[in-house]
Amino acid sequence: MSRTPSPDLPRQFTPRWHPALRLLALAALPLLLSACNGSGDDDNDGPASRPVAATPAPPPADTRNPAYLAAKPGDVIKVRIEELRPTQAAIGYDQIYYKLGRWQGDFNRATWAADPVKQLDYLNRTVGKKFSDYCEDMGATTSQPFTSIAQLQAARLDRPDTYTCTTAMGADPANLKTVVVGWDGNLYLTDGHHTFSSLREIDDGGPRLPVWVKVDANYSSVGSAAAFWQRMVDERKAWLRDGQNQPITVDQLPTRLGIANAQEAGGMQEDRYRSLVYFTRDIAYSNGNLPEFAEFLWGDWLRRQVAGGQLPGLEQYAMMAPSTPAQILTVSTLSSALAPTGANDGYAAAVRNAALKMTALADTDIVFQDRTAASLGRIPLVAGAPSGSPTKTARDTLEELPRNDVKADGSPRGAGKLWFAVNYRACGKPAAGTCWGW
Repeated sequence: MSRTPSPDLPRQFTPRWHPALRLLALAALPLLLSACNGSGDDDNDGPASRPVAATPAPPPADTRNPAYLAAKPGDVIKVRIEELRPTQAAIGYDQIYYKLGRWQGDFNRATWAADPVKQLDYLNRTVGKKFSDYCEDMGATTSQPFTSIAQLQAARLDRPDTYTCTTAMGADPANLKTVVVGWDGNLYLTDGHHTFSSLREIDDGGPRLPVWVKVDANYSSVGSAAAFWQRMVDERKAWLRDGQNQPITVDQLPTRLGIANAQEAGGMQEDRYRSLVYFTRDIAYSNGNLPEFAEFLWGDWLRRQVAGGQLPGLEQYAMMAPSTPAQILTVSTLSSALAPTGANDGYAAAVRNAALKMTALADTDIVFQDRTAASLGRIPLVAGAPSGSPTKTARDTLEELPRNDVKADGSPRGAGKLWFAVNYRACGKPAAGTCWGW
């Protein structure tokens, strides 16, 4: 039976839209959707919702020198001297002066002007030696001897058509100086600072002279200067001491090879003990197969002997101005019993006394860190040793250091290394009317 709702109960809510209100709501709907950023559909193609593409950062520029990045250990490469960066701060100037004094013979020298054969002999021993040294250091063995004075006058290092090496440049890599390709792609010299400094100083050499070197290592991928230099120090491929043997940073290394001078910035300092050690070569030590910077290690050891009162300092000897070349070039010798004889105050005396200290070491004695005397080429001298022995050769080498280039009979001979070095430091290029003595 049907029931009729009581009029006292609440009536069910039934919305009844007025037509005008309905039209108003429909008109407001787009505005509401716009305020909510549309309908919420993420695929809206309007400009406000389009993602902005990020521009990728460009890769960092490679600022390394590209010329030698692909060089491998053992490669022989032709470069210019100016491309070689030093890994040591100092050189022995007197070693450079020896080369410059010897390589520049005087074509106008009157001593043998009346005898072309003797004059040619003299010039081959001096000017000719420059070309044989250059060929040897470039891995080309030696130079062909010059057969006339005119050939020698025309010959120049920077004109390879004016002289002849016996083999091709770089043919003997064992004689080549070594480089490391650095973090920046540049070449860092680890052997040959004296050789290339001498060639840079000579008139027909200079910074653009071509030279051949052997690549020892390529560290161009290490990534930073700090990492590169740490590796160089760890592997003993850099000598971070100045001319007074004081520690330096890599930022204090010179920017070029060659002797420092007022006309050109960036040259190398003088280390007088490095020169001293050079002149003890073949007296106290042999130069074959030595570790890098061996002469600096000996120089450090000699300085410690001086500091400990075991050896006179260089200031105790006549070695440079104001002493005259005659005072500097006195003869000092060793007897067969290895007793010091001759002068005691000149350059040769300093060499002799240093050599005696060096050779008195045992082979196992430490010279520097873990480097022993034997590893640095020590020559053991033996009293009473006969002719042909290393001891007799050492004694002869010492005696010849200050001798001049004229034999008793007036013919030319090879002069001593000190004679060339001392005269060049005092007088410059060999010429008549100077302290060279002709």
